[in-house]
Amino acid sequence: MNSDAPIAGKDLDLIQFACRFLKDRGAVLEPRGEIIDALLPQELSAALDVEEYISLAPDTKNVTAPEDKKLYTIQFQSPLLDKIASLAGSKPPFLKLSLSFNYIKTQGFNNLIMEQFEFFKSKPKITGTGEIKTRYILLTCRFLAQSDEQKEGLLDFSFNIDTGALAPGMIDMIPSIEKEYQVKNGHGYTKKEIQHIHELINLYGPDAIEHELIEFKQSMNRRFKRDSLSLDEYYSALEKEMKESLLRTGISDKLTQEREAKIDMIPDELSAKKKDLLNKYSIKIDITPVAALAVTTPCVKVFVTLICGHQKKDVFMIYNPVTKQIDPMVCQSCGTSMYSLGLCKNMHLNCAKCLDQGCNMC
Repeated sequence: MNSDAPIAGKDLDLIQFACRFLKDRGAVLEPRGEIIDALLPQELSAALDVEEYISLAPDTKNVTAPEDKKLYTIQFQSPLLDKIASLAGSKPPFLKLSLSFNYIKTQGFNNLIMEQFEFFKSKPKITGTGEIKTRYILLTCRFLAQSDEQKEGLLDFSFNIDTGALAPGMIDMIPSIEKEYQVKNGHGYTKKEIQHIHELINLYGPDAIEHELIEFKQSMNRRFKRDSLSLDEYYSALEKEMKESLLRTGISDKLTQEREAKIDMIPDELSAKKKDLLNKYSIKIDITPVAALAVTTPCVKVFVTLICGHQKKDVFMIYNPVTKQIDPMVCQSCGTSMYSLGLCKNMHLNCAKCLDQGCNMC
């Protein structure tokens, strides 16, 4: 069978989509006028709940079904096309990138570490180095900030999957590096790693989005203050008017009591209105990953001993050949990336904030 022959017929885009999917899953195709014969692998035929040898056509009205196989239509809302679309979407292609370098730095790490990092009450001593491979993920995320209005945009992140550290500037440097692309089905990460990626987005997302929302927040704050002031003025005028009405002659005791009760309710009503106003102008932020690029690259693992008084702790750092910098360390207490670090009393690696507020692991 000639599976690369051109496909003729109407609804060409749908037929081409179905044929590309079937070929990608191991089917052999043979176009025959407006009919495409397909021999499916057993696993694929079971997943689609069809026979192993079938025929496809954009419309069964204008074609004659072959006697030895069943004819399926490929049209919008046709059962087979729905199944194909469902399977195609269940495992989207995942783009992977493998980097290579003619030269990777092998020395001079001590100066680099002292330039990039600040150590509290501890001193680093390099004990060795070794070239290894490590994994990064470059993420593009969509953010949506919703209030009385909404603002949306894109954010870029780069994380080291193996350490959980941010890799600042890596996305901008990738275009100039020698690389090889691979496309494979499936995400390529374990469930635990995927969960960790989402945790990293939630950890770094709020700070990353802060600059993008400066004007948006200022606008919502101005509106909140404006409407809050209008409420104050309205209820102040209302209270004054109702109190003045009590001074008029000829008002019955019952009406006086009703108005006094309404005056007493004004503070609670104003408080409720301001609460509604606060909910109206509060900003809810959602950050969703929309694109990912997995990167595998050689790097240098730098073994370091941190000396704190008479105590020592062995750690390692990653020299990133893409950024030509040492990746930040990760705080064992709060999980954030850090360039200012030290050791708590139990020798946990802490950022400056956790050193000041207390280690969560102790």
